[in-house]
Amino acid sequence: MRRKIFLRFFAVTLTATLLMFAFGFLAVKINVEKAMTERLIEETKIVSILLNDDDEFEKFKVYEGNDKFRVTIFDINGDVLLESDTSELLENHKDRPEFQNALNDKPETVRRYSETFGCEMTFYAMKVQLNSGETVVLRLAIRSSEISSYLSFTLPFLIVVLLFSLILSIIISHIISTSISSKFVDIGKSLKTISKGKYVPITADSSEPELYSVLSEINDLNEMTHSYILEMEREHKKLNKVLENISQGIIAINDKNELIFANESASSIFGTSRRFGKSLLEFLDNVELYNKISSRLSESCTFEYKLGGRYLTITLHEVANDDIKISAIIIITDVSGEKLIQNQKSEFFANASHELKTPVTVMQGLSELLLEEKDISSTASKRIERIHKESLRLSSLISDMLKLSKLERGDELELSSININLREVFQDVFDELSEKMATKNISYIINGDAVISSDPQKIREIAENLLSNAVNYNNENGTITVDLSSNENRTVISVSDTGIGIDKKHIPMLCQRFYRVDKSHSKKTGGTGLGLAIVKHICALYGARLEIESELGVGSTFKVIFESNK
Repeated sequence: MRRKIFLRFFAVTLTATLLMFAFGFLAVKINVEKAMTERLIEETKIVSILLNDDDEFEKFKVYEGNDKFRVTIFDINGDVLLESDTSELLENHKDRPEFQNALNDKPETVRRYSETFGCEMTFYAMKVQLNSGETVVLRLAIRSSEISSYLSFTLPFLIVVLLFSLILSIIISHIISTSISSKFVDIGKSLKTISKGKYVPITADSSEPELYSVLSEINDLNEMTHSYILEMEREHKKLNKVLENISQGIIAINDKNELIFANESASSIFGTSRRFGKSLLEFLDNVELYNKISSRLSESCTFEYKLGGRYLTITLHEVANDDIKISAIIIITDVSGEKLIQNQKSEFFANASHELKTPVTVMQGLSELLLEEKDISSTASKRIERIHKESLRLSSLISDMLKLSKLERGDELELSSININLREVFQDVFDELSEKMATKNISYIINGDAVISSDPQKIREIAENLLSNAVNYNNENGTITVDLSSNENRTVISVSDTGIGIDKKHIPMLCQRFYRVDKSHSKKTGGTGLGLAIVKHICALYGARLEIESELGVGSTFKVIFESNK
């Protein structure tokens, strides 16, 4: 950089010096020419004073051989009367411009080439009247080489001045370039110290106000940058500390499915090393899981995957921000412990339900036999009727518990798949519930028609649980509306009621086992609190979604959406 600054400054000073030399030489030449011209005019005037008569022409013989001046006298016709530098007969000069100017009383210097002397000369002529009354023209001439000789004399001095100026410009350019480049070097050193974490400000000299102001601004900016970098490094360390110490695995990839970030937990889950730019397939070391993630990256979804003896919940988030070069974030949660506890609960749930089924069945049968006895008092009959009613409720609860346990354990993974007319299924369930609906004067409407390929028993369980809830939690004289629709991509079952409705804060927990919004109302209606949990697990078997919309005091809508009709 210093070399460039030096060359540019030197080029500027060299140009200025050469221009000054050229203009100086031109000014000297002009001044010399002017001085020689003025001298020629003055000499001519002095000689004209000495010229009074014809016999005085001989006085000008003294100019013979003079290498500076040439004297010529003409009559008014242009004939040469006297020539100081030659005795030869010269031609008539009436057509010469200096002669014409003299006759017209407008004497001027004229520069032209002299054929007689074979060189360029400067002429000046003027009219002179002799004592005898005769008029003659006096002309003096000087060789132009006189001017050149003077210039040749002054040229060495001008060249010396030029060389001195060039040397001085080199020295000045070197000093200026060194001074400027040193400032940039100081700025560069200061910036390097920022990257190394040890900021050193630039030394600024207040004797140069403009430069001092600029360097002070750079120092302030560098200090702010240094503080910002330190703060960002601290935040980065905090974030890394958090990410490295959470149990969930976190992976960030770019649009080429290359690793941008992976924390220690992710590396531990898959047993592979972390390296920036490593492909996701190489990091996961599992083609099936890689294909599953790749096919669903744009969905921003969550799914479960069994890796060896562990159960993983994988959540995908698509990132639509090109500035950070991250296309997706993958969060892996090891839920093996939760899965084990859940399985143990399901086992206990199934075993307990199975063990309770036999005594409950016995209670139900005995209560029915006792109710048929005719010699039982009315008080005992009411008690036996209550026992029968509670045994029926307990039997229904145990049946739902067994269904839910089977669904949770996956005992029925191989499901039959036949075409089912949904309208017929819902109509059949409505017929079963007709007696119960008549007690509350509830009417129903089935809109649309749809056919789905699925397991008949599971579809019927969905219909039974949704319609049973719609009847149990509906108001007197209420209505139940079933909307069925189907196309190539999905099938939708929608069940709406005009019942008591649900507060929005309860909706996220509705599918939990035994969760009840109003326990007293559920007890009256005989609900088990497992219906929606069973529906949710059946939906999970088919990859369907359960959506719930409700408004307190207005009613509820439950939608089951099958994404493909297979």
